[in-house]
Amino acid sequence: MLFMLLSVLQASAQVVWRYGADLDSGWGDAGAVITPYVLFPQTFVAPYAGNSITKVRIGVKKKATNVYLYIKNDPHENAYIYRQKLDDLEPGWTEVVLDEPFSIAGDNAIALGYKGNFAESGGVGYSSEKFTDGDMVYYNSKNSWTTTGGSVCIQAIVEGDRLPQNELMIGKMSGQRAPYDAETVDFSTTVRNVGGNKVSSYTVAYSLDGTKLGETTVDKELEVNATDSVRVSIPSVEVGEHQVTVSIVKVNGVDDAYAANNTVTATLVVRDREFIRRVLCEEFTYQTCSWCPRGFVGLEMMKEQHGDNFIPICVHATDKFEIDATATYNYSKFIASVPGAPFCSVNRKLSGDPLYNIQSMYNIESAADNHLAYYMTAEWNEEQTAITVESTFYSDVDIAAPNYYIAYTITEDSITGYPQANGYSGSVEGAMGGWEKKSNPTTDVYFMDTARGIFPCYDGEPCVTSAMKARERLTHSYTIPLPSNVADKRQVNVVGQIIDHNTGYVLNAFTTRPAKHGETGISQARTDVQLTFSRDDGQVHLRSAASPSGNLTIRLLNAQGQTLSA
Repeated sequence: MLFMLLSVLQASAQVVWRYGADLDSGWGDAGAVITPYVLFPQTFVAPYAGNSITKVRIGVKKKATNVYLYIKNDPHENAYIYRQKLDDLEPGWTEVVLDEPFSIAGDNAIALGYKGNFAESGGVGYSSEKFTDGDMVYYNSKNSWTTTGGSVCIQAIVEGDRLPQNELMIGKMSGQRAPYDAETVDFSTTVRNVGGNKVSSYTVAYSLDGTKLGETTVDKELEVNATDSVRVSIPSVEVGEHQVTVSIVKVNGVDDAYAANNTVTATLVVRDREFIRRVLCEEFTYQTCSWCPRGFVGLEMMKEQHGDNFIPICVHATDKFEIDATATYNYSKFIASVPGAPFCSVNRKLSGDPLYNIQSMYNIESAADNHLAYYMTAEWNEEQTAITVESTFYSDVDIAAPNYYIAYTITEDSITGYPQANGYSGSVEGAMGGWEKKSNPTTDVYFMDTARGIFPCYDGEPCVTSAMKARERLTHSYTIPLPSNVADKRQVNVVGQIIDHNTGYVLNAFTTRPAKHGETGISQARTDVQLTFSRDDGQVHLRSAASPSGNLTIRLLNAQGQTLSA
């Protein structure tokens, strides 16, 4: 009895194939003939072999006349494998019963489409959910292919006694270029319930270059046709190009019904951290600017998250901290370029708000390709009236015609006792990193990263204008006279910046606090690499917990922090 009941239920079951579920909007010109399609790829169709498409649902926003329904293997092919003349389509959803059920062989993709005449504009119904395969439009009136920007409202009802159970299909996954300072990179994809029953849990496994890293089980109910997002974190330690694989291994605790659509791969590119691009942020601010406190919040947030890979310089005007415009080391050129405050320029290339836009600008610049490694040392003279800097820079590729300039900025931290306007006082504009608890104006503030001068000038001076050979180390030395506006020498930093003179963009930057005269040394060192040493046959072996295979990139420095070998 139980077996017979299950057979009847199985025989009467149905699945809806679709992309966008809702009829959100309309598309197309008035007086147009349009043929929209949705495409179900072979990997989607295969599990349904032996079943049939019995009905098709079409959603339109405006009336369509002289309508034909088409089924093809490829929307771009002229030949169709099924055609049916339909009545006019009224606005809304229309369910069409096929004259003959369309048998699913499972060995080809299936495209569903309809051709219709639309007297009014905005006739083709589409959902705001964007799926590339669900949005293929042949504009007959213009003899061209295009898209709606969403997913066309066409659905197929599949019926039969061989509907797959416990069947998830994995979506596409984009490749990633790891940010230079990233320990891990997140990869995202989707899983979709394309079977005939509800899913209550599923398990995905993920691997790197064929080595399994782990698996995770998600306890979540997915109705038929429902989609869920999957995210996995992949270590980005070994320099090179790697293959990331994510696979569905279990659905409802059992093997997925159809393995051919269970796995997706993408490429992870990990770049040499020696060539990390540090991001320079020049911020325009001033003491009487009511909304500039959000710049304080944004820049401190970025320093906490990214350390010295994010280098802020706060440039003031019309206040106590403005640099004398008659001095050669002023920021007048930058100040003249800004539309207002608060405002920031990232690598002299991107610009925006120092809180609301700063993270996205950092992401863009830190992830971009970089061929220029840059390090710098700085030392006070004996009288602490000047700072001598030495920059070392080199490329990982030959550069035929560089036109690189270099500039050095003196900044000062922890300046206090001066007022700052505060439009966020009293929570009038909501929370702002604690500034809502301060008065307006307030002296309860430390001015950080305050520009005291840029040497020799804002555009810098030439550091290399002849061909560079890969890995050839070049140096630039400069002595910076201490600006008279510095209040506390103990709070001074030096920011070096290499500028492409052709574009004006900052290629790389470095910041350091100058050492006392005669005590120059390494000011920064990573302690998280967990190096272990062993000796064998007269050789010393180094291994890191972060790179158990032994593929390490090692930079050897002298006591002055200068690179000897890499």
